Amino acid sequence: MPLARARCQACSEPLGDPPHVPLPCRCGACGSDAPVAFAADGQPAAFETMFAPMKLLRWFGAARHAMATGRPGVALGACAKCHAPLVISSRERVRLPCPRCQTPVEGEAGAVLVDQWPEPWCRVEGGGLSLEYRLAVVDDATGVTAGCAACGLATPANEPGTNCRRCNAVTWVVRDTGRRMQLGVRVDGTRAGQPFKALVPVCQGEQMLQRDASVGASAESGSSLMGITGVGCAIGTAVVLVPIVIGIAYAIAKC
Repeated sequence: MPLARARCQACSEPLGDPPHVPLPCRCGACGSDAPVAFAADGQPAAFETMFAPMKLLRWFGAARHAMATGRPGVALGACAKCHAPLVISSRERVRLPCPRCQTPVEGEAGAVLVDQWPEPWCRVEGGGLSLEYRLAVVDDATGVTAGCAACGLATPANEPGTNCRRCNAVTWVVRDTGRRMQLGVRVDGTRAGQPFKALVPVCQGEQMLQRDASVGASAESGSSLMGITGVGCAIGTAVVLVPIVIGIAYAIAKC
């Protein structure tokens, strides 16, 4: 999110104020019509970015397919029905009027809208894990690479090719600025009490998140079971002890 609010070039009022404009969109996964409200500054009016692990796995799966086919586009938000990302082409024309004077901010989606692909994230805790998972946009100019989204093969920095040598999936997408980008999964936190930080291919990130979410869920389930067992033991102990105490009290009274 921007630190300074974007303002209309005509009236100088903030572009992010309501009323917001619904942009028509259809989910590519389930086909549901899903208009998404946007402010004229290109920000979605409402988008909850903290996902449950299984919901983020759907997001990662869509990102892997979009990256491998060279069509990452611009994600507007998550489908309310199936949780898949709502994506439009970065070259699609959009028009967002200023909420005050109606002077439009218009152009291609890649330039006008804020790309939501890397925004969603989730936290996995339990079983020695405390990790955050999120999608990341990787710029080739940084010299850091994530690897092929489809098969995980390494993608050397500044490699001239844009397709994977192993599976032929697209590894780099050239943006209008001329710079190349790819999608990866960033994982930060602690594992077994030790700091853990990694940037991995999307396919590997899916596997890691699925495994870690299972470990965290098992640990939470085991903790709940131990709690229930502890309560059961306490009740059982009380049932045994109460007659003994009553018996002792009765014996003392007779003396």
